[in-house]
Amino acid sequence: WERMLDRVLPAIVVIRVNYVKPFDGDQAGSAHATGFVVDFERGIIVTNRHVIGTGPIRAEATFVTKEEVPLTPLYRDPVHDFGFFHFDAAHLKYAGELQAAAIELAPEKAKVGLEIRVVGNDAGEKVSILSGTLARLDRNAPHYQSDGFNDFNTFYISAASNTSGGSSGSPVLDSSGRAVALNAGGSNNSSASYYLPLHAVVRALDALKAGVEPPRGTLRVVWRHLTCDEIRRFGVNDATEGELRAYHARHRDPLTAVGLLAVEQVVRGGRGEAAGLAEGDLLVELGPHKFPDFDGLEAFLDTCQNTPFDLVVERAGKRLSLTIADGAESLHALNPNSFLEFGSGVLHELSLGAARNGNLDRTSGVYVAFAGFVLDAAGVPAHSVVVAVDDAPTPTLAAFEAAASKLADGQRVTLRFYNIGDQYNEQVAVIRNNARWFRVLRWTRTDPPLADVRAAGAPTPRNPSPLQRSSATFQRSHDSPEANAVVSCLCKVSFDVLHAIDGVHDWHFVGAGLVVDAALGLVAVDRNTVVTSLGECAVTFAAAVEVPAKVRFVHPTHNFALIQYDPAHFAGAAPDCRPTAAKLTPSQLKVGDRLQFVGLCRTNPDQSLSQHVTVTEISCVNIASAHVPRFRALNEEIAKFDQVLNKSLGGVLVDASGDVVATWSCYSFYSWNDEKNYEAFHAVSVDVLAYAAEKFAAAKGAQPAPLRTVGFGLKRLPLSTARTSMKLSEAWVRKLQAAQPSRSQVLSVAQLAHAGDDGGILEGDLVLAVNGSPTATFRDVEDAAKDEASVTVTLWREGVARDVALKTDAVKCGAGTERVVVWCGLLLQAPHRAVTEMGAPGTGVYCSYYLYGSPAHFYAIKACRFIVEVNDVAVADLDAFVDATRSVRDGDAVRLKTSDLQGQVVATTLKTDYRFWPSHEFA
Repeated sequence: WERMLDRVLPAIVVIRVNYVKPFDGDQAGSAHATGFVVDFERGIIVTNRHVIGTGPIRAEATFVTKEEVPLTPLYRDPVHDFGFFHFDAAHLKYAGELQAAAIELAPEKAKVGLEIRVVGNDAGEKVSILSGTLARLDRNAPHYQSDGFNDFNTFYISAASNTSGGSSGSPVLDSSGRAVALNAGGSNNSSASYYLPLHAVVRALDALKAGVEPPRGTLRVVWRHLTCDEIRRFGVNDATEGELRAYHARHRDPLTAVGLLAVEQVVRGGRGEAAGLAEGDLLVELGPHKFPDFDGLEAFLDTCQNTPFDLVVERAGKRLSLTIADGAESLHALNPNSFLEFGSGVLHELSLGAARNGNLDRTSGVYVAFAGFVLDAAGVPAHSVVVAVDDAPTPTLAAFEAAASKLADGQRVTLRFYNIGDQYNEQVAVIRNNARWFRVLRWTRTDPPLADVRAAGAPTPRNPSPLQRSSATFQRSHDSPEANAVVSCLCKVSFDVLHAIDGVHDWHFVGAGLVVDAALGLVAVDRNTVVTSLGECAVTFAAAVEVPAKVRFVHPTHNFALIQYDPAHFAGAAPDCRPTAAKLTPSQLKVGDRLQFVGLCRTNPDQSLSQHVTVTEISCVNIASAHVPRFRALNEEIAKFDQVLNKSLGGVLVDASGDVVATWSCYSFYSWNDEKNYEAFHAVSVDVLAYAAEKFAAAKGAQPAPLRTVGFGLKRLPLSTARTSMKLSEAWVRKLQAAQPSRSQVLSVAQLAHAGDDGGILEGDLVLAVNGSPTATFRDVEDAAKDEASVTVTLWREGVARDVALKTDAVKCGAGTERVVVWCGLLLQAPHRAVTEMGAPGTGVYCSYYLYGSPAHFYAIKACRFIVEVNDVAVADLDAFVDATRSVRDGDAVRLKTSDLQGQVVATTLKTDYRFWPSHEFA
């Protein structure tokens, strides 16, 4: 064994694959596996089909000399789990002993009881050697998943070698160093490993060496081997069984089970179906061959494409002769070689495997390999089949392309689909085309096998249709006139996230909005609905009228955003059939206040809810930082009530005059205990919201002047704690009590935003006054700072009161993060507020996310980091980064230095792939 391993190790390679696009059930991403050289001179490596995949990939192999060479797919078997890569030996500068490195394929040497070694990259360990003994040569092909690749029409070999991820594609070697099988998979519940026999691999390799495509024929029938005890239950004739046993004794390995191939599934639309084959038929003769096994069946079909032949099956004890009039059809023609990108999703025609999984004809519709932004927002999942777009049938990819290319930007159309495996329950979704951010692209596999891409049709124009004017019928069915009056101020807001920037934790959000200016179409909504600026937003009134909206303002520390719809949608509508603006009264909530809650029903947004409540407690939100920095509300007092409010999308609380004094807003928080996201609703005063709305109203459509706020987070401390633990003087205690008689508290600095000028303020300082006015509540601090470029803050530290000058933060009245650069799959932006709270600087190039299948993912460039250097050039902002990467060409190796949020620098590299991952910007 030792001498054998020394001889074969140079021929075994570690393979790293990057699946750049989702395709045929495989998701975009990266993986490591094993392969081995079978022809060094021609540069041929064999591995598993599930390693090569069937979509576009980038791959590289590492030889024992630690040299990397790029790989290109040479052949993927349409059914079985094997394929070939090609490499150029000229890339190996230190080949040495590799020149003669090739492993012989010897499928005939596989015998029950044979001791073997599986050599490969098990669990990513580069080289691992696992031992075993072949136990079965006639195991039916394993079934791994219901919506992805599964091998069929072949035996598998099994042994208890306990292989795992990374061993895929490893040679199964005998003591002479010959490959007797190809490792393909294993069981999660035992030590069983599954190996693919090499008969088909040898035939395919011989064809490739001869310079031809390996012929592959099929009847679109899935066969399964049944042993004698099983075929008896199917009613096999006694004479047939006797003849079968005699044939097996003369021609087959005595340690393999005696049996027949039975039809397990007849895939629709194939020549097996046309000939009359049915599930349960037992194959007795195939052309001139009696009792064929899997290898004999496939070898015959491969040579009989488009050539008529007969076969004999036994059905319920009776023999039937069937004619395949057109012969076998090519398996290669039954698998897609192109796909369409639509709305960042990936669609292609059904492969034979997908048709088999869903019991479908290949022309049943177009398969959704990846939903992407447009389809996912409409509720169309991956692994579904689209049968019509805008009432136009889409049996083929060309039909879908023709329908999609006609859609204008922003146009809404119906899409009819069903989930694969549930074909009799069609569903209808309404999609909104997005040509602003996503083009319709057609990708086609070419030779050499990379991909050719073209735009599908001409650039899509903006939607030229005139503005639709509408009216909404609001359900004013409450027994309170105050509640009925505010119903027309409420709306449902939906928001679909384009990219995972700003640390967002989901893709689709729904909440309640409040119209604060009907003339401008300005709507206030919580930050757990409009989580960022880059996405599509829509507002729905009375569950009857949906209009698009734009994000105008997201507050960095308070839980509200402002969005804007076009009020012209309701021009001409009756006064009671159009939205109205709420009257905001920014009063301080107090214990004992009698209020009325009015909100939108969570399950039926056309209905509103109302409930009378009494304030029983004034508390504050305390939201910890998440593991991925994202927005969290700071410095907000909340009211608690004497009863639990009804479940809703959100709403408002009104006083006896019908004025809105608080919003019932949704807050998101991250639990470090179970690493999950949770939501909670709280009532928060409208004081900061009202001030922002006034600024926008005063600007009359122009950009308002920035809002001003302090740049640090606060928490409340009881005066008793400040007295005893921090030696707060009695004079300041009396001043704070006089400022807020109902609050026996003082504010303490809990969180600094490290990006700006903190004026020497430290965590733990007590904030006693701003510009000489005592501050005992969050609102006191906000009111003192909101119109001031700088303030004097009186602090208590180490038993002494001291004044510090502080520049207030200018909160730009814009939409937060408004520019994102996408480079090699990295989503790059300027650091947002939550990042600076973690101690990071307020400038730089922050990586918020990486896209699967991209070079960034392949080379493990992590998110939540800063890029500080590109090829030894410092980059301080996005413009500098764009300049530094402008001269980088496709395929270049780029040196990067990245820094985590605590300043730890790591040097790394990646290779660009501009063909599949071109640079672009979203703004």
